[in-house]
Amino acid sequence: MLRNTLPLVLALLSLAACRTKVEKVEAVDAYGYTERYTRSPEDYARQGRYQKLDSAGQLVEEANFVDDTLHGLRALYFENGDTQIVEHYQMGTFDGPYRVYYPEGGLQLEGQYSQNEMKGDWLKYYPNGQLMERVRFESNLENGPFVEYHENGNLKAEGTYRNGDKEHGELRLYDENGTLERKMDCENGICRTTWKREAPSN
Repeated sequence: MLRNTLPLVLALLSLAACRTKVEKVEAVDAYGYTERYTRSPEDYARQGRYQKLDSAGQLVEEANFVDDTLHGLRALYFENGDTQIVEHYQMGTFDGPYRVYYPEGGLQLEGQYSQNEMKGDWLKYYPNGQLMERVRFESNLENGPFVEYHENGNLKAEGTYRNGDKEHGELRLYDENGTLERKMDCENGICRTTWKREAPSN
């Protein structure tokens, strides 16, 4: 469904380019990809909708340009035509939702950029759609609470990251049934066990 709506969105974004005189360009690069776009005849700056197709004519990328700068939605596609990555730009800067998809079509990763920085909660999913991880980002680094899940949906781990994927504070680990197995005390990614569930006696 998303794949079918993206061309319409990009076409609407490119309407602004129609207000000024532009020329159409179609060229094949050194790798055999065909690029289609419009540009200003004065400075050759790309304006409006941009498309890249492989040697078989399959669309692999489309985006929107303003004054030769990425602005708005950009999408990359798998060989079968399904959406691979959807990202947003504000005059060349990552800004807005970011999503990555599995080849089979399911959502793999989603988060939010603000002025080139990953911020807020980022979510990663298993191929079956089950949430794999939720982690807080700040300044492009994992900074804040995180929760991980087993593929069956049960809790796997919970704790806090600081300045990247370095556990800091209490870390709790769970087995596939969601039963607490271990508690650890961490400092900048170095953890020591403070409690461990005893193995059941025979």
